[in-house]
Amino acid sequence: MLEALQAALASRDRTLTCMVRLRMGQFAATWGDAESYDRAALADAEHERDAYLLTWAKLDLGFNRARFARFDEAVPYLDQALASARQCDAKSMLGTAFGNLGWCYFMLGDIDRAEDVLTRAEALAGQAGSKDQQQRWLGAIGNIHMIRGDLDGAARYQQRAAKLARDSSNGGWLAIAFTNLAEIALNQGDPAAAESFNNRALDIKRRLNDPWSLVYSELMAAKIEAAAGKSQQAEKDYQAVIEAAPQAPAPDVLWQAYGGLALLYQQTGRPAQAETQYRKAIDTIDREWGKLKSDDWKATFLAPNTLIGFFQDYVDFLVERGQTEKALEVAESSRARVLNQRLEHQGAVSPNFEIGKVMYAARASHTVILSYWLAPKRSFVWVIGSGRLSRFDLPPGKEIAALVRKYTGMVTQGGDPLERSDATSSALYDAVLGPVHKLIPTGSSVIVVPDGALHQLNFETLVVPGPQPHYWIEDAAVAIAPSLRALTGERPKAVRTARLLLLGDPVLTGQEFAPLPNAKKEIAAIAEQFPAANRAVLTGAAATPEQYAKAAPASFTNIHFATHATANRESPLNSAIILSHQGENFKLYARDVAEVPLNADLVTISACTSAGAKAYSGEGLMGFAWAFLRSGAQNVIASLWDVDDARSVEIMRGLYAGMAAGQTPARALRSAKLAVLHAGSSGRLPYYWGPLEVFTRRVGP
Repeated sequence: MLEALQAALASRDRTLTCMVRLRMGQFAATWGDAESYDRAALADAEHERDAYLLTWAKLDLGFNRARFARFDEAVPYLDQALASARQCDAKSMLGTAFGNLGWCYFMLGDIDRAEDVLTRAEALAGQAGSKDQQQRWLGAIGNIHMIRGDLDGAARYQQRAAKLARDSSNGGWLAIAFTNLAEIALNQGDPAAAESFNNRALDIKRRLNDPWSLVYSELMAAKIEAAAGKSQQAEKDYQAVIEAAPQAPAPDVLWQAYGGLALLYQQTGRPAQAETQYRKAIDTIDREWGKLKSDDWKATFLAPNTLIGFFQDYVDFLVERGQTEKALEVAESSRARVLNQRLEHQGAVSPNFEIGKVMYAARASHTVILSYWLAPKRSFVWVIGSGRLSRFDLPPGKEIAALVRKYTGMVTQGGDPLERSDATSSALYDAVLGPVHKLIPTGSSVIVVPDGALHQLNFETLVVPGPQPHYWIEDAAVAIAPSLRALTGERPKAVRTARLLLLGDPVLTGQEFAPLPNAKKEIAAIAEQFPAANRAVLTGAAATPEQYAKAAPASFTNIHFATHATANRESPLNSAIILSHQGENFKLYARDVAEVPLNADLVTISACTSAGAKAYSGEGLMGFAWAFLRSGAQNVIASLWDVDDARSVEIMRGLYAGMAAGQTPARALRSAKLAVLHAGSSGRLPYYWGPLEVFTRRVGP
């Protein structure tokens, strides 16, 4: 290769030199060499103004970052390669860019987006007749199916990938398909088939001398031995993988090896050694998480079950050993990581989580805190109240998730749970509140720290069984917290004059957003609670994204939006509050409001699905509630589903009247909802009063 480069340089043909450098970058053994070749090639391509070479150079800059496990850094270059490939109609590089983006998204935990772009990459490769490219993306899609638990579907994709790899004589990728088929077979309970597939993979990889790919099959060998009860050989092989993985580099293999060794020690009666390995697995995950520069990728990183699973296994292990408090601390260490990191930088939360501080605050304010943890084998809820910490077992996470989906589906379709008294409502109550209801006195203030599917459930709508079934909102004032650590911040000590910033009733253009006939009434009902000197009301053409920042929002105790919102499931921080046009700009994005410092007691987004449309394992529900808490708000009111325009006026009038009378946001919102519920007619249905929730980082008033 060096001789080829010297010859290209001697020829003074920069196009030829560029191509040689790109090839050398693809095969470079170190990150530094790959980056050096790619940068030089990019300079050549820019000098020649060759669109094809520019696309290739950007593609390589992304590919090599991914190859050296710098996945978040790879994404912008691959995005540029996509745009460039479209411009010069380079279909083959377009497919490659899609495929490599899918690889990055997969490794960064954004499985939904990974599947979307990998499907596009596979289709383009199939159209072009590129079997080599097609089998790579088929194998990657198979891995997504495996993570989701669709083992039969995963096997079909890997078999197709293996056939195409044979057809294109690509031994390296054939071996990768065999490794994946081995893992599928092991998960299907067929260790003999797993060993057969993996031995074939090992033979090929050793012959090719590919240390990066080989370490995955060596890890699989250790897993197969452990499943077969060959604990001594499995231990030896896990330790060998732990030594080899950092050089590959394969951090995902390293934490899997630590986790496998931990489980092996646990099964062979060595709990102290097991705990050490669990801690090493999580420390490795934390170290890789800490390297990520973007909040978007930090938020998705723990999402796949393969990662959050290490926390789940460790928590289960600690519970088995009777270490209730430590198990909660480990669970807590996985929650709202990005949010807590930002709040810590602002000095809003303690750098170290102290359960005692939360217990003291809960006792002093007569608050009960429920912290949930959903896991495959069994779930848990920790109860903090009256200065005590208790733990209760709950059903497996999948069972709870199925009940939540069915129940919320019925509620959001306008169903009447009280009238129906169906099995789902009683089963869901028994699953999440049944074990703990005796520890929650009627009239309590309750803070729920949800997990998994529970982020989509408004606990207030649960039906309390008994001689007189009723909604739980009748018994408790409920708020939601992203984590226990978020509750450890210091409260503002000074009493401040209440000041309101209100934006809404924008000028809507086009047909995407329907008029809000009651927005003016809602704005008037809220504004009347504040003296004219203490409020700033921006409506109509004045309600623009730019005016929000110019209004100095940090100087207000209350901020309210009365308008539409859009929830972006694919990219939650691109969810938007819809305001009036200022040029082409009419959206106030969640990622933008998160960067504007606030000192508000309450931010209210009276709009549809403003709480967020997607919850990630680890980070939780992401949307405007998350964004405004991160910006410094103490409380945020946002919605889980569509807000009824007419009922919103009644609820908001009651909310602000209650707070003016000294109630906390949670109690004031509860009172306003109860008024709608008790007024009769259709307002009694949870669809009308249930979407709005209080998200908080404060314990007590």
